[in-house]
Amino acid sequence: MSGKAILILVAAFSFLFVLRGKEILDFSTSTVDNYISYYSKTNSHSIAVSGANMAASQIFINRSWKAGYKNLDFSSGKLNVTVDSFGYDNRRITSIGTYNGYKDTVIAILSPKNFAQYGNFYNSSAAWWATGDTLSGPFHINDYIQCYGNPVFLGYATTKKGVQKYNAQSKPEFLGGLETGVEIPLEFDTSQIRLAAYNNGKIFSDTTKKNKVTDVQLEFFSNGNVKYQVRIDNKAWTSPVTKPLSTLAPNGVIFIERGNLFIKGKLNGQATIVASRKGSTKAGMIHIVDDISYNKNPLTDPTSTDMLGLVAENFVQVDFDSKRGDIDIHASIYSQKDGLVIEKYDQYPGAYKMNLVGGIIGEKVRPTAKYKVIGGIPYPTNGYSYVHKFDTRFYKFVPPYFPKTKYFRVVAWYE
Repeated sequence: MSGKAILILVAAFSFLFVLRGKEILDFSTSTVDNYISYYSKTNSHSIAVSGANMAASQIFINRSWKAGYKNLDFSSGKLNVTVDSFGYDNRRITSIGTYNGYKDTVIAILSPKNFAQYGNFYNSSAAWWATGDTLSGPFHINDYIQCYGNPVFLGYATTKKGVQKYNAQSKPEFLGGLETGVEIPLEFDTSQIRLAAYNNGKIFSDTTKKNKVTDVQLEFFSNGNVKYQVRIDNKAWTSPVTKPLSTLAPNGVIFIERGNLFIKGKLNGQATIVASRKGSTKAGMIHIVDDISYNKNPLTDPTSTDMLGLVAENFVQVDFDSKRGDIDIHASIYSQKDGLVIEKYDQYPGAYKMNLVGGIIGEKVRPTAKYKVIGGIPYPTNGYSYVHKFDTRFYKFVPPYFPKTKYFRVVAWYE
């Protein structure tokens, strides 16, 4: 190639570079701007996420914390967090992170977990889960899971101390998974339920104003009615009164002040019934005298809206009846000072099924049956075996004002 041709080629390249140089420089500047914008947006988002996590941690430690953060210097930016209460004991965290003129927002919704969302929940073990016991739904105990033989745990199980087997032949099945080292306090304040009962529910209390123990009998009917009788200080029962549950307690809450409940029947509707102690060792007990079931069983009819919560500040007991046989109990049961007690379980003439639909939340696991060991495996001979089905509706909907856990959990997170 001649020198003249090379000169023309160089001149052409120079001309093209002049034409495209501004575009190349503009592109470089745009790339830097985009990087700065991305970096600033990312930082503002990270600040907002950090603020939401910090506020959630404060609420987990102190459920009454609502101070938030105002114009807090954080990671070379600013953080503003507000905490609002809404509904029944819920919290909304709004966290805004600002960096280099960019702003991002994270919203978190916190709520205590409802105890009805457990199939079984206990503080301690006073008995062993044994062959014939089948439990469904989430299971938790702040102790060992003690297993005698081959009990079956269908749901996710958590325990503080682990699993304790009675002997080498004991082979419990954890079909839903198992996690150890988990502790959840069994704590509950009845003030919210009492307030609900006073506002739009039903309160049973000592009409003599002498602070005597009040006992109440409730029998539910499939037509939506409930029959009740009352006695004060263990005297005679009043004449029975029958009325619709929706009239007796429009919001479904029935509160027995310093008293005990005796219950049976077929519930059509929704109710939570509380037996409070109010300082008396003779009060706060719930007696299940016979079947208490739903008009529509949710296990076979998914349209069922019937729900029952039984809350005893002392304990819940299945009263002894040697002629009863199998028993159906449809409810989420909260037994503050004890567990689900089977009265005289070893005096029943045979072994029966306790068909539970719902859950049991109590201080401790109680024995329900007498066993005979055959080949190293225990088999029930007297009393009741748990045949438990968790009411999966309770994941989303629970009996009215049923107790909640002390600590909050994040139920929604919006970024």
